[in-house]
Amino acid sequence: MNASTPAVPSRDASAAAGRILKRRSGRNLPVATAIGLGILALVLVANWWHGLAFAAVMYGFVIAAYPEWRAALMRSGRFLALTPIIAGTVGMGVATWFAGREGLVVALLVACAGTVAWRLVEDWHEDALHDSLASILTLVWIPFLMSFMLLIRETEDGWVRVLIVVLAVAGSDTGALFTGMKFGRNKMAPHISPQKTWEGAVGGAILGVSAATIAAYFLLQGAWQVGLLVGAVAVVGAVFGDLVESVLKRDMNIKDMGGAIPGHGGVLDRIDSLLVAAPLAYVAFGILVSFE
Repeated sequence: MNASTPAVPSRDASAAAGRILKRRSGRNLPVATAIGLGILALVLVANWWHGLAFAAVMYGFVIAAYPEWRAALMRSGRFLALTPIIAGTVGMGVATWFAGREGLVVALLVACAGTVAWRLVEDWHEDALHDSLASILTLVWIPFLMSFMLLIRETEDGWVRVLIVVLAVAGSDTGALFTGMKFGRNKMAPHISPQKTWEGAVGGAILGVSAATIAAYFLLQGAWQVGLLVGAVAVVGAVFGDLVESVLKRDMNIKDMGGAIPGHGGVLDRIDSLLVAAPLAYVAFGILVSFE
């Protein structure tokens, strides 16, 4: 080879670099990135197109997460009846669409009562109470919290507001991953999630808040401060949402809820950040509206 000819990385070197990235992050980054972008595009297109399309995609992800969550609970000796859980989820979606937050709260109460009754009638045994509590946790944690995204979507400029929240959460997750890989030294919660670092959290916050602020500036008539506040709140919620699931996984002694999404783990592993971010962002938007 001529000394002046630039060296071209070999296939072996590229493969080795890919393996290093995979070891550092615990996932196949090229696959994870491609699938993550695809999911983000699906959500954003549905959100822009129509509220019903967005609701269908959102609750579709929620229902898709139930089998893996049920399997995780079964490893801990808990049983989750999917039929009343899915029925309750659909009921919450319908009630939220037609009756807003009041309908959502009523639908949650009805779903909890119905799920407990189903469990007691279906198979009474000494663990029925624990199983019923697991069902109530499922309804409150997953479909109820996620329904706040639909509440946000049905407000004025709802599709833009949803876009701001989704970009903040996606930016937080992405920024935390890459910043943590590059600069992560100080563990945030080593006993809960050993891979999370403060450096990663800061990087995620910067990217998430920046993305939300830019979106608000261009799509909300220059109201960048809306993106700044809501983005900051959503980022904090995303971190806590991820930690909540990590606590549950640690308690059940599992790494991922499932393997339905290559490079990401289970469906619940993808939506956990949004579950806490959604209600916090809804409240933040409400506070901003009250000051207008």
